[in-house]
Amino acid sequence: MELDLKLAISITVIVFAVLIACGVIAIAS
Repeated sequence: MELDLKLAISITVIVFAVLIACGVIAIAS
């Protein structure tokens, strides 16, 4: 159960990081 929670949090963080990176690239270009 704890492992699934950590995995879900990790995926969420990665998704947000990708979205932010795309936003920064879009603004910079």
